[in-house]
Amino acid sequence: MDVVIRKDLCPHETHFIKERQSKVQDALCRHAIHCPENIVPRVALLGSGGGQRAHTGFLGVMRQLGKEDLLDCMLYVARVSGSTWCMSSLYKDPQWTQNAEEAANEALLSMSEGEGVTFHDGVYWMKQRHEEGYFSLSDVWGVLTCRIKGVSLETRFLMDDKVENGAIPYPLYSAIEKHCFHKEQPPGCCSCLDRLINFKTPRTDFVFEFSPHEVGFLEPEAYVKTSLLKQDFVGGKVKSDQRRKPMDMVQLQGICGCAMGDFDIIIKYMKDTLWDWIHSIILDLESGAYSGKTDIVFILADLMKKYADTEHSLSELERLKCLLGVSYGEFSLSLKGLEQETWRNMIDQERKELVEAISDELIASIDKWGHDHSQFEGTAGDVWWVMRHVMPLFIGWRFGTVANFLYKFRDDAIPKDMIQKKQMHLIDAGLYLNSPYPSALRAARCIDLIISFDFSDGDPFETLKVASQYAVINHLPFPKVDPHLDSKCPKSCYVFEEGGKPTVIHIPLFNMDNCENEETLEMEKKEYTTVQWPYRDKTKIDHLADLAAKNVRMNREIILSEIEKIVQ
Repeated sequence: MDVVIRKDLCPHETHFIKERQSKVQDALCRHAIHCPENIVPRVALLGSGGGQRAHTGFLGVMRQLGKEDLLDCMLYVARVSGSTWCMSSLYKDPQWTQNAEEAANEALLSMSEGEGVTFHDGVYWMKQRHEEGYFSLSDVWGVLTCRIKGVSLETRFLMDDKVENGAIPYPLYSAIEKHCFHKEQPPGCCSCLDRLINFKTPRTDFVFEFSPHEVGFLEPEAYVKTSLLKQDFVGGKVKSDQRRKPMDMVQLQGICGCAMGDFDIIIKYMKDTLWDWIHSIILDLESGAYSGKTDIVFILADLMKKYADTEHSLSELERLKCLLGVSYGEFSLSLKGLEQETWRNMIDQERKELVEAISDELIASIDKWGHDHSQFEGTAGDVWWVMRHVMPLFIGWRFGTVANFLYKFRDDAIPKDMIQKKQMHLIDAGLYLNSPYPSALRAARCIDLIISFDFSDGDPFETLKVASQYAVINHLPFPKVDPHLDSKCPKSCYVFEEGGKPTVIHIPLFNMDNCENEETLEMEKKEYTTVQWPYRDKTKIDHLADLAAKNVRMNREIILSEIEKIVQ
């Protein structure tokens, strides 16, 4: 049987803990904290979601933790959403904690100066995934993530993260299963906290965890080897005729790092980013280098950028009609009904919405107007492939599709709705709990101290509150959280401790200590929003990383003091 149901950790993780504890013990000695090997405190470092803000902020945190010689005090590093981007880059070096400052600075510099993944390489990788099957928007988002980060495709396999000798903290990633998460969603609940508090029988069996050795659902406690995640299963056994590669870091980032508020925002952001990338390719091509149906894609990309230029966009719309032929009205009703005078009288927002409608209609009807198009090679061929195979995914919203290893698996511990479909859909856990507390609270890990760096938007204590409710539902120990915390003027550090429960250190990114006053705090939050075009300005990137690093500097002694309390 390839699927296992168990409460304990897999043998590889257990072996890692034994090796890592000696490293932690040595690190604590350097801070004058002495403890026998059998009571080495177990510390989990958590990074929340928050898009590129979380990516940049967590890099600043890692850089400063390295400077303060605190990284080797950590047993685990768990992350969700945007923090996943950060760790996927750092863990390419099996000794990264020894060079944390250099590794973090390199990743920060890539955002402003890195060449990033080329369009051809991105499409080539997506073609491979398409051939494997279960191709979805998460694969596209994984490629776009590498482009945002300014790095080439991170194609190493998750199972290849080198943690066997305990030299670096054990990496944990989080996702949720889309359909289980939305099942029985109570009406009128506007947040995850509402969902947990107001629903009579709230579910948490949708929380999914990735590690280098094992992946699976935390609540039903069902796991498989990481190398088998993408393979087809029946009745708990992997099918023998497999042709899919193990999950790589491009796919993992695509699944774990997509939460930007809600699905409509994600779709719009991804489409805008993809059209922007295609438009940048047009600028590199010689005028008239390609013609025919491929030019239709270039015109749409140009219209997305220049809809406000009335006469230029009108000219492009007329050219679009010509390329589509006399039957263009069958492919796009919005284009058919458009009059020049109407276009001239529109405001910019109306033009933008109409261009988006035209592009969506042409994508939906591409099999009609593009069926006879000959295959191009090179750049035009790549662009056309994206139009045929990627753009239609936005219509059906296929995201995070992987084989369901619980398909037809019979065990009383597994809810029936989790075994009925051949596929499951893994999405960003930040849509439920924007910090990886479930992994840190897994009973078998016996975590003593959780250090949570929170890069979330909105209420800086939302993750604490949801984590507390999650612990209640699953009968897990969690310290009491003050319900009257000042979310408007937060401090840089909060400590929650209670006998017999893990201590939690909560550190919000923007606070009254590193921002110094309420006005500056609000200004920083507006400058670094979750959904915006990628940060490219080095000054802006460095400033955010420095703010996050300052939180570590200011609270170094508190972190060490709490570790010492645990030892005592």
